[in-house]
Amino acid sequence: MTLLTPEWSRDLRRRASDPSFSAAREALDQRLADYHRFLPQVPTHQAGYYHDFFCPEHAVQFVYDPREPHRHLCPVCGTVYSGEPYDSAWRWSVNDMLSDAALKLAFRSHLTGGQGEQARADRDLSSRILFTYAERYRHMEPPPLDHPNHPGIVAWSGLDESVWLIRMCWTFALLEETLPEGAAGQLAQQMFRPGAEHIQRVRWPEIHNATNWNNAALATLALVLEDEDLLEVALGGDLGLEPQLTQGVSQDGIWWEGSLSYHYYMLDAVVWTLRVLRASGRSFDDGGILKRMFLAPILISFPDLKLPAVNDCWYFIGLQQRVGHGIPEADGFYETAYGWLRDPVFAWVLQQNYEDRPRTCFEALLDGAREIPSGREPEWKSLHMEDLGFAVLRGGDRKNGSHLIFKAGPDGGVHGHHDQLRIQLFAHGSPWLPDLGTPGYGIELNDTWYQQTASHATGLVDGMSQPLAEGKINYYYTDDRYSVCDASVSWDEGVYAGVEMRRILLWRDQYFVDLLQVSCPTVRNLDWACQVRGTRIGEPVDLTPAPPLTGDGGYAHVRLEYQVPESDNRRLCWRHQGGLLDLFLIDPSGQMFLGLAPSNPASETLSTCIRRRRSADATFLGVFAPYGAGRSSPLVTAFSWVEGDGSRNLWVVKDGGRDEWILENKPGDVWLMSDLR
Repeated sequence: MTLLTPEWSRDLRRRASDPSFSAAREALDQRLADYHRFLPQVPTHQAGYYHDFFCPEHAVQFVYDPREPHRHLCPVCGTVYSGEPYDSAWRWSVNDMLSDAALKLAFRSHLTGGQGEQARADRDLSSRILFTYAERYRHMEPPPLDHPNHPGIVAWSGLDESVWLIRMCWTFALLEETLPEGAAGQLAQQMFRPGAEHIQRVRWPEIHNATNWNNAALATLALVLEDEDLLEVALGGDLGLEPQLTQGVSQDGIWWEGSLSYHYYMLDAVVWTLRVLRASGRSFDDGGILKRMFLAPILISFPDLKLPAVNDCWYFIGLQQRVGHGIPEADGFYETAYGWLRDPVFAWVLQQNYEDRPRTCFEALLDGAREIPSGREPEWKSLHMEDLGFAVLRGGDRKNGSHLIFKAGPDGGVHGHHDQLRIQLFAHGSPWLPDLGTPGYGIELNDTWYQQTASHATGLVDGMSQPLAEGKINYYYTDDRYSVCDASVSWDEGVYAGVEMRRILLWRDQYFVDLLQVSCPTVRNLDWACQVRGTRIGEPVDLTPAPPLTGDGGYAHVRLEYQVPESDNRRLCWRHQGGLLDLFLIDPSGQMFLGLAPSNPASETLSTCIRRRRSADATFLGVFAPYGAGRSSPLVTAFSWVEGDGSRNLWVVKDGGRDEWILENKPGDVWLMSDLR
């Protein structure tokens, strides 16, 4: 039942002793010293739902204290929560901590073949965790509320059970040469075989991120148990690794759920599957998909290397920080990527990570290359990810440029948000129009605000959220002067039956034109919503108190301050982090509502702007112009919009010139006459 080949172990030991990895060794030693000082007891009760371990008011995770099973502190307000569901959710972190400790203690012990006082202490603590879990496996008391269709045994879900089982298998494999005779058979009987049977029984029956973790666990268990049939289940068939990659990953290289957190989460499962195959002397042909998956997020990263929080996605992710929860940080992923694939773009990402901090991640020891060259910076340009339904529009250079992401594509399934034709804007060092992603799923705000339409910069009808739908980018064009993106979405059923939306973006380095058209079979309230990360400068004229807005699209969380006529307020301005953003309203004719709304975390706020027309058809036209502090707006407050027979002309007056945009009704019929005087 030997899992690790001698060649893999020799390579691991050689890497760990190389001075190039000294910082990673020191970081590992420090973490394991903490584990030796204190670890919680192996639980007797199954864990609850991780996403319940969040403050219901502030949408932030509680402070995890492994010594306090009944006191859970909100880091924002200091309130202590206890009882259910929080106490059961706390055990998720206990299982995570103990399984991480068992794996890494076994790893360090393996580096010396279990020889030496430290290695023996590591082995004793690691094996105690491993065998205590094995003794209690399948006998744990269930949580108050179990998973209805994908349950775990130690963990709340079969997904988390899979992550935990992978670590238990690796712990055994790393300790195997020093364990007493009969230990392998005992673990197989008590935990590994029952675990494999359970994961097979509850395996998620779709192309899904959870299924990939189920498969990673089954592949690892199969190699530990020397079960070739089980390995084939994990890799092939209708649900194995091969169809997950070929059917679930777009040609753009992004996982189909459209969330970069789930993209990396699924990618980590694939990495563990391929890692165990490599360690056991086997191979798997991924057809180049793995490389595309590592590369795709880099290509759409913001200028500060943060990543867009699309759909159900942690809002804090970036290429120099965390990219999800319960998975490696970005440097860990790209240590593996460069170590295995040697692409210079991956080396560039690592160089960005290690400019001002040491190379400390665990994945460097597992998979890293001895030397990391300077790498190759990816080209900074606009692009269209057709399968994902993303248009990325860019201007200027990476450090000081503007970056807009336009979404019109697949709905993302259960992890999708109600936000077709949504835009995000980053410019001059500031994330002006953010996508808020998601906090923990267990809190009400996630369902009533973060997933709903009003928390995104797009359109909605009667204050109701867009039903999930598939948008389409009908036309995309870019050259060195300008870019154009034209997209649409429509609904045939439900509260949006007969509603059609079309959004056209006309992009230049200094500004972009935003044209949103909404049409309905009957007269309704048609809204253009926008959440801005910034403080409004100057108050509009004719301010009157605004009544509460109604509808299930998230308006219950918008605290309105004013209602004003659009026609009297042709320019709004916001300031944030030393930059400014102008919004010029073109052809204004409706009402505008101004206020505040929750950011992420919810203890922070965003500035809200909602434009409304009471009509069966409406056109919302505006021009956004971001610029740096201390500079004047690049645009003059003089615009002209003329609609003719099937064509429209927009003149944008700039400092020192004028652009004329000519638009026909057909997507793609757009012309720019620039720098006219």
